[in-house]
Amino acid sequence: MKNDKPGEYIKKTYEKYHGRINIWFVIFAMLFSAMLVVSCHIFRSPVGASTIENVYVTDFHFVDVIMWFFTIPVIYLLMKGAAFIFRALGAVFFKEQRRGKAGIWVFGGSFVLLMVLWFPYLPSYWPGGIYSDTVDSINMALGKAALDNHNPILYTLIWRLMFRVTGAFTGAGEYGGLKLFTVVQMVLMAIVLSGFVFWCYKKGLHKSFIVLCLLIFGLLPLYPFYGISLWKDTIFSLVIFVFSVFLYHVFGEGGEDISWPYLTLYGLLSILIIFLRNNGIYIAVFYSVIISITAFGMKWKRTALKVGGLSATIILIAAIIQGPVYDSQGYNLDRARESLGIPLQQVAYIVSTDGVVSEEDMEVIDSIMPLESWKALYCPEVVDTIKFDPGFNREYLENHTGEFMKTYLHLISQNPVKAGKAYLLATMGFWDVFENSSTAYVCNFHFGNVEYFMSDYFDYYTNISFRNLVEPKNYISSAVWVWMMLATIFICLAKRNYKGLIAVMPALGLWLSIMIATPVAFSFRYVYALFLCVPLYFIICLRSFKE
Repeated sequence: MKNDKPGEYIKKTYEKYHGRINIWFVIFAMLFSAMLVVSCHIFRSPVGASTIENVYVTDFHFVDVIMWFFTIPVIYLLMKGAAFIFRALGAVFFKEQRRGKAGIWVFGGSFVLLMVLWFPYLPSYWPGGIYSDTVDSINMALGKAALDNHNPILYTLIWRLMFRVTGAFTGAGEYGGLKLFTVVQMVLMAIVLSGFVFWCYKKGLHKSFIVLCLLIFGLLPLYPFYGISLWKDTIFSLVIFVFSVFLYHVFGEGGEDISWPYLTLYGLLSILIIFLRNNGIYIAVFYSVIISITAFGMKWKRTALKVGGLSATIILIAAIIQGPVYDSQGYNLDRARESLGIPLQQVAYIVSTDGVVSEEDMEVIDSIMPLESWKALYCPEVVDTIKFDPGFNREYLENHTGEFMKTYLHLISQNPVKAGKAYLLATMGFWDVFENSSTAYVCNFHFGNVEYFMSDYFDYYTNISFRNLVEPKNYISSAVWVWMMLATIFICLAKRNYKGLIAVMPALGLWLSIMIATPVAFSFRYVYALFLCVPLYFIICLRSFKE
């Protein structure tokens, strides 16, 4: 090839390596490398408040482009190495022998084992961790406050059920409801994870994989931590996980014509996703469209019609309930303020850094809150300091949402760099694997409320602090689980495993909705479902390379 002309050399090189370079791995490497480069420009002071002086994005330079180009092949080779490992493990973990009904003991044994291993958490964090948001749901459930969909009404009704069972409405006290909710939630998590282990057993996965899953479920504190944390995200995340496993079970090895029992379960799980979190309806729209398009593209026309029709019906009814019906009952008072976290943060950053702001734009901004308040209250990592300030005119924002959005779009067009930096700061916990926080990592004390307290009975009766033993010393970034999810997606695309890709869509929709409207830069509970789904993603990757 040394004597070839340049054109012939390029042609022969292309023919030699054609098919060896996977374009999807290249795209993933480009994205991950971009994250690495941008991460180098995020600065967070280890001390002091989260202010624009302590948390900021440094300027980018041409050398960043060079770094990006150099890191791409490194990430690509790591992906190829991971592919080799998955291919080798796939031959070990998949035995291709489905097991019979006798394996029901796997579910029972797994459940008992998990409850035994998790039991010390209950007396150590009794009666469970409560956030200020949880107190709002409790007050609404007890009739102490008016119903408001800021915390999903379905979640509030679950609390009301707990209080009715424990007799809180007849003078038995409120702590019984807290205790019951904690136990029910812990049992529910054990049932879900034991069910997953049983499902793996039935699918024919090697027993070593099943034992590994059980050890991780039982010994990693992030599972029982969320069992004792009384916030809406635990139940919602469990539903997302169950739904993802269900999608892989239904579509992973078929899907030409989804049966009516499966279709019914699909509808019920979708309803729970929509009504357990306020971004649930957007997640449902996302995965419903993707699943319908994928099914149609794979010539599963009956499945595409059934799923598409059922999803459209559920989403339409849910939109009417959460829209006009809730509006008529006064349940949506904070809808605009709660859904515009990112725009509010970007506007605050622009005015705080003396960006280009027209007089017309300034009138709208000042109508929401005085300019000096925007500057004084802006916190790069959380919008709560702005939206919950007494001077914030939420009624104006609610009644002039369209006008605010017009102003917002004009501001970011005039200040694209500032808007971009504000966005990076407002979402850093969900894309940057090097940035972590204790925010909503575990609710191990009653944060933001004075109504209830937590007791450590394990330490009281044994003089051994189990809490000190399991208390997190370091925190894993939420973005780690995000990039695991994205890697699974690109592996599915690379291996044309579109059936496996379907199972990742609920979590992808969850992450995208967070990236669009998150109120805080760090909140592990918002993407806890991605953490739960990691074992499933591992199976999907193994299966992709085995096939």
